Amino acid sequence: MRTKYKPWAEPYIKEHNEVMFSLEELLSFNKPYYLEIGSGKGQFLVDMAKKFPDKFFVGVERNITCSGFTAKKLVESEINNAKLMFINAEILIKEIKDNSIESIFLNFSDPWPKKRHHKRRLTAKYYLENYYRVLKNGGRLIIKTDNVDLFNFTLENISETKFKLIYQNDNYLDLDEFDTMTEYEKSFRDEGIKINRLILEK
Repeated sequence: MRTKYKPWAEPYIKEHNEVMFSLEELLSFNKPYYLEIGSGKGQFLVDMAKKFPDKFFVGVERNITCSGFTAKKLVESEINNAKLMFINAEILIKEIKDNSIESIFLNFSDPWPKKRHHKRRLTAKYYLENYYRVLKNGGRLIIKTDNVDLFNFTLENISETKFKLIYQNDNYLDLDEFDTMTEYEKSFRDEGIKINRLILEK
């Protein structure tokens, strides 16, 4: 579901640069951090930052309106252990240094249902190879989706990587300790839609 464009979003982001990270800032950041690619309206990012104040989270979003919602949540919650990046994941992932990220979260990524668009999926082989490269040894790629086709596509591609599949659940009902719900997930659970979850380890 596309988020309706909000004209206030871009000015708000510019006014609150304190919650934003540039590519240069991320590349020079020398503390452990956790990356969420596709942060949507930011509920997961904000809730994880609140739940784990000793950890640092970076959210990535390419939709300006969704970024505005996330920035607003970060500002209003006075979060100081999370930042947002308004950038395309394909550009970002190839720039990140090897062995530099604790974990990567992919929450309800765009399934790009048409076959000709499958290479854009965030679990296409190109992305999986780069996730493996940028994760620290023992780092994890944690995936949640409601889309069965994307889930199966991901499983097929994982088999061609060096990742170890350590957790697979096609009806994820509870919440692990190191997890929280996105806006989409709350709606899906209320509607009885099954959540698929994978955890891969480097």
